[in-house]
Parts: sequence; structure tokens; C-alpha cells
Amino acid sequence: MNYHVYVSNAGSSYFSKFLLDTETGALTQEDNIALDAEPGAVATSADGSLLYVCLRKEKTYQSFQVNKVTGQLSPLNKATVDDGGPYLKIDNTDRFLLATYYGAGAVSVHALNEDGSIGDQLQWIETEEHAHSIQLDRSNSYAYVPHTNPPNAIYQFKFDEKTGALSANDPRKIQPETPEGPRHFVFHPSKDYLWSVNENGSTVSAHHFDPATGKLISFQVISTLPDDFDGENNSTAEIRMTQDGKYLYASNRGHDSLAIFAVGDDGTLTAKGHQPTEETPRYFDLDPTGAYILSLGQGSGRMATYRINHDDGSLVPMATYEVGESPLWIQFVAKE
Repeated sequence: MNYHVYVSNAGSSYFSKFLLDTETGALTQEDNIALDAEPGAVATSADGSLLYVCLRKEKTYQSFQVNKVTGQLSPLNKATVDDGGPYLKIDNTDRFLLATYYGAGAVSVHALNEDGSIGDQLQWIETEEHAHSIQLDRSNSYAYVPHTNPPNAIYQFKFDEKTGALSANDPRKIQPETPEGPRHFVFHPSKDYLWSVNENGSTVSAHHFDPATGKLISFQVISTLPDDFDGENNSTAEIRMTQDGKYLYASNRGHDSLAIFAVGDDGTLTAKGHQPTEETPRYFDLDPTGAYILSLGQGSGRMATYRINHDDGSLVPMATYEVGESPLWIQFVAKE
């Protein structure tokens, strides 16, 4: 199966569009897709037939129907919000759109209509400044919102998938003992662990996740940098894990690398090295087959691709592609 690849360019009013050949890892560049304003975060429905994007300067979210054969987008509607959200997430039922707001320090929930268009805003919950991302656990019962420093916290919520309502868990938030600044996170594909990448500390924190209560307990903090690199000149951005749960990757902005970790059976991480990548790698992702990593250079306007060596987690450089200005998101949709 091949995949449509959409690259969101925060400095250009378009998506860069590619087609990924999963047999070879090669990308074929196609025509850009024009947008009404510069795009930010992107999310899709589970089947990829609906796509949502934040147009941050407009302070709007726009919904699209996806033609999965051609990859073209047909606009559905827009929703105006109070601030430009840095992160979007569709819940596991495809009925609600969740978002965080870095400047406003808040989380919102919008209903999604039957046709996929964006409906009413159901909730606006104030947290604290620097709310950076939101994700739900596998059961669709709990949501987590990392905040970089300050306040250096992960907010814990319960989620009602019938109504879309978020409510504070107990405790409402957890905080690292040192100013790590949790930014994004990833769950283990089958075990009860969660890892956050920490922007301010250039670290990754491992947490036990209790599926009965939704509570997180941290048990390890490990650096994403070589010992001889000054952490003052770096901040981390994104985090991903292989589908078998054996390897974890985190991006360094400053060192301009992808840090590679082996994952133990108990969730502990062991540093395995670094793969140099494009300047200021704000975003990277594994393709849906788990064979490749695509890494965006926010500072270079390029996207680098790598083949994952599943024997040791190392990355084999493949190719580099020009995209737009200040790229910050990649979204995959299966081609029909």
C-alpha cells in the first residue's frame, strides 16, 4: 500500500504533497495544495477520509474531505477559535476534535458532525501557559496535556467518549522535580508505559501508566544529547516509537539530530546514538508501515528520509526533498 504524504509548512500557505512508495521508501513530489493561510497542526480521521488543519494566524480550524485515490482535498467548513492551537487530535470514535493552545494556556473540545465538518465547541478548559499537545490513551478514557517550562507539568484528564467531556483527574497534574518541560509524548503500543520528550531539559521521561486510573508515575529521565554537547544550545521537539516497541526516537533542535534509544522490557531507555538530520528538526514521524522515518528541517525547508534498521534501531539515510518554508507537520493517508 502506498500513502499520500502532506507536509504542513508554517511559513507557506500550502501543503507540500508527496506519494510514498512503501516498497522502496521513495517519495514522488506532486503539486502543492493551496490553503487560505499558513498551516500548522494536522489531524485525520481513523480511515483518513477526513483531514483537519489549524490555520494559526487566522485562528481557525478547517476540515476537508480527502479523495484517497488522488489525495486532493475538498473543503468542508471552518471553525473560529480563540487562539491558534499548536496541536490537534481526533478521539478514537472520530466524533470529537481536541486541541491545545500554547499562548492561551487552554484545551478545547469540538464536536464533529456526521459529514466530518467541525461542529460546536463543547469545552474550553484553562490550564496554564505553554500547553503543547494532547493525546488519548488506547481505551479513549484518559487524556494528557504536557506543558513546557513554566509550568513544567503534564495535566491529567478523564475523557467521556459519549459526550466529549474532559474532566480533571486526581491529581490534576504531575510535575518533574527538575525543569524538564514536557512537550510531546508517546505510548507503548501494547504495554502500560508513556514517554514524554522534554523541550527545556533535552531529556525523555519514562512513566508508568495505570490503565485503571489514568495516573502517571515517572521512573526515568534520560538525556537526548551526547555528553560533550552543551544542552543550553538545544531544545527537543518530537518523539516516536517503533511499532514493536523496541526503539524510541526524539528530535534535537540545536544538535540537529534524532536521538535513538533501545526500550527495555521494563520501559527503561538505553541511549544507542544519534542520527544527524536537517536543521531544527521540529517534527518527524514513522510511516504507517513502520519501515521509514521522515524528518522535517524547520530551518532548512527540507525533509530527510531514513530506513529503520530493526536489528539495532539505527537509521540509514535515503534521500532529501525540498518542501515549503518552516515545515512542522507530516500527515499520512492510505492511497486507494
